[in-house]
Amino acid sequence: MSTSIRGGKAGKARLMDVANAAGVSIATASRVLSKPHLVREDVKERVHQAIKILNYTPDRIARALSSGRNTTVGAIVPTLGTAVFAEGVECLQNRLDDLGYTLLLGNSQYDARKECKQIQAFLEHSVAGLLLVAGDLAPASLKLIKSSRVPVVATYMQESPYGFPTVGINNEAATARLAEHLISLGHTRFAIISNTARANARSAARRDGAINAMKAAGLTVRPELVVEVDTPTIINGRAAMNGILAASSDVTAVICTTDALAVGALAECRSQNLRVPDDISVTGYDDMELAAQVDPPLTTVKIPVREISLRAVDILVAMISGRTTEQKVELDASIVYRESIAPPRSDRLGKLGTP
Repeated sequence: MSTSIRGGKAGKARLMDVANAAGVSIATASRVLSKPHLVREDVKERVHQAIKILNYTPDRIARALSSGRNTTVGAIVPTLGTAVFAEGVECLQNRLDDLGYTLLLGNSQYDARKECKQIQAFLEHSVAGLLLVAGDLAPASLKLIKSSRVPVVATYMQESPYGFPTVGINNEAATARLAEHLISLGHTRFAIISNTARANARSAARRDGAINAMKAAGLTVRPELVVEVDTPTIINGRAAMNGILAASSDVTAVICTTDALAVGALAECRSQNLRVPDDISVTGYDDMELAAQVDPPLTTVKIPVREISLRAVDILVAMISGRTTEQKVELDASIVYRESIAPPRSDRLGKLGTP
């Protein structure tokens, strides 16, 4: 073999070092370890020579090679600061543990570049599969996944733009139903607070569902009353609500794409002496535990977190095992009606006139 491979410090090499030394991609080096039958003999020889020279033999790889079964799965969520994703991770870990798998967890913080680095790190660990809250993958992330041929399941959406098997809900339809209910109560003046200032396909679908329902009802959607924030925090929800109230005094209903944003909106309404729902109705999305405890309790969309997690793990494990499995599982997202919504007051409607 003519390729020259330089040595490194024992015990210090990473899969990236092996790949660079062998003149292949990280995904190819990973595939040599996890799926050698998919790699050409000359490439396998270079990678194995690099592994030997660099002394790259982590215990996890050695176990996988000796047993012929990789039992590590990577999962990346946007944040652990949201109850929905925290609960989902716990369900993932419990289910994977029951099936004999180990979970590696990443937190992208809604940053596509961080998500890409975490995907690369997981591939360096030769994970058997990936669980993603997918919808806005960076091109580099998609390239890594496709070149690695690692099984992927996308969650919290009813379909993936990249063709991955999915387990999730129809976010757009859920907020459309919520908006239609508010319209049936008599609301015609809406505002929306959405965490879509950075790419977020799930929240974009929620926002669009509300907008489409309003347009279908013949209502005007004012751009200045569709406020976008980058992260779904209570502080951002409060700031967005402050901007809405400064821009318009005639809004009677505010739809938020997460519960945290809605809780912030409630706080800002209270600080400006607006009563919810007497003066203005507010809705959220997620049905986190806090939603039922705030004053007033929040009307919201409930995500079937446990069911999504369990079905996603089962599908991924089937894919890892080479079994035929479902490509799309759509679960129901139900609306939980609480005291944060009511028909708009007749005296306000009289002053507002026709939208």
